[in-house]
Amino acid sequence: MKPNKIERLKSEYHPYDFREKIFYLDLEDLSEEDRFYLKNWGIYNIKLMPEKFMLRIRIAGGRAEADMLSFLFGIAREYHLELLVTARAQIELHGLNAYNVLEVWQKLQNADITTLQTLTDNFRNIVTDPYDGVTKENRVEVYSLIMQMQTLFLNKEAWMGMLPRKFNVAISGTQKSHLHFFGNDLYFALAKKKGEWGFNLYLGGKNSEVARKADIFVLPHNVPPMFEALSKVYNAYGLRGSRAKTRLFHLLSEIGMTAFVEKIAEFYPYAMEKAGALQHEKCTFTSFVELKDGTFGYCYQTHFGKIGLKELEILLNYARKESLQIRLGVDQNIYLLGLKEKSVPFETDTGSSHIVACAGSAYCGLSLWDVKAETTYLPLKKIEQHNIQVGFSGCLKGCGRHHHADIGLVGLRTNVFGDTQKAARVFLGGEYSSGKAAARLIFHAVPLQHLSSLLEVIIEEFETSGVSDFERFCGVYMNPHSSNFVALWFLAKLYLKVPIRLEVLPEAKLYEKLLEHSGFPKPEEDENYIESIKIMMHALWDDALTRTS
Repeated sequence: MKPNKIERLKSEYHPYDFREKIFYLDLEDLSEEDRFYLKNWGIYNIKLMPEKFMLRIRIAGGRAEADMLSFLFGIAREYHLELLVTARAQIELHGLNAYNVLEVWQKLQNADITTLQTLTDNFRNIVTDPYDGVTKENRVEVYSLIMQMQTLFLNKEAWMGMLPRKFNVAISGTQKSHLHFFGNDLYFALAKKKGEWGFNLYLGGKNSEVARKADIFVLPHNVPPMFEALSKVYNAYGLRGSRAKTRLFHLLSEIGMTAFVEKIAEFYPYAMEKAGALQHEKCTFTSFVELKDGTFGYCYQTHFGKIGLKELEILLNYARKESLQIRLGVDQNIYLLGLKEKSVPFETDTGSSHIVACAGSAYCGLSLWDVKAETTYLPLKKIEQHNIQVGFSGCLKGCGRHHHADIGLVGLRTNVFGDTQKAARVFLGGEYSSGKAAARLIFHAVPLQHLSSLLEVIIEEFETSGVSDFERFCGVYMNPHSSNFVALWFLAKLYLKVPIRLEVLPEAKLYEKLLEHSGFPKPEEDENYIESIKIMMHALWDDALTRTS
């Protein structure tokens, strides 16, 4: 297999050695090769926005020290920067340019704040539950394991930028959580075997796929050597051809899980055990959580990952005054631990706890939507009321994790309904908290101005089903049916304006019920309902008068 361009670069000049060149670059005229090398050092710039730079800061396990955040606050205020919390519990500094990015980068290094290996072909920030070690439901505190795993690769020549592709790792020792981790390349999921707590391995997750069971159980003290063995297997055998097919998922697809596990045994120094019983239970998000020492944790909801300097200053001052721990979650929110009372002296955003949003066009040239601003087009109160998880991405790269949510959205532009306008792809049916299935693409394009009404119809169907959890609703009512039929059903509810209900019946029976309505379109030939879907979409959404830019 012919190695891709990036692999050829790595063989010509090692990413670890690039530091000596960084301060001699013309940052106003970077090549694509320069951009690849800079990413290994946490410095981000793309051709679409050559004047803008970003620094991504690694925060292992989301544990953010108050002193570190205070330093970042000072940097952001001095250089007029904006801060984003990412879906890997990190912080990004936005608003940098060719004249100040290296100055700021060096100040971070001098303060022992690392940006190393947060981008491109590296082990990304290792994530866990923000309540690791402090709740009654926590069985294994994993932070020390995260630090041991990180020591393997961070700032190590053999690993910096040398993986076939990026590699996301999660580990959770918490039995009940509102968060989920099956979208990672490697997930150490809490399990129990023969009375001992440990972890089952799940492998091959990514933005569009859930990780699959490897049938391996690992005791806590064996997590670091297992991680090292897996790392060596992926580095040695990972595919390095087309960049679109180099993630661990593609290697597993090519050789199979059994063969991959056999390769782990080549590097793992202990006998491997069969998987234990998975011990993960989904729970409903609450702002306050009682901790095992009798204090409380509080989730401060950022503005879909964005946090203003005034907000951060208030949080930092309060945390110092009350001697609170600060942690970041993969839900892009900030957690304060150690509250004596179940109250805080500030308010928070509505709906943010249930929406993971990518950076959006304000910060990323790849995004077609200003995602953080355009969340206003969503029925936020309904989403929060029913604990519905939304993943919102501005492009198909999927940084908003739209396949790992109850409702997934991807921003695009379309001229299907008239003039070119903003629209969204809509994904439904994810059974993500158990790793059973990623969400399916149901609607290829829904105009932005009609998105909320469609989502309200979908949520209304859930409300009338009597099922308390949207994920469970999808498993019972939607997932037994084809993607086209699910689209047909919800379009029919909008189009017919009659109270039809999605019953637990075979798809053919439900289709017969639709045909009973005189207004339902009945083209002579309608393979896979395609013609009926087109008729209703255009009748509902062709609108030459109202456009969103």
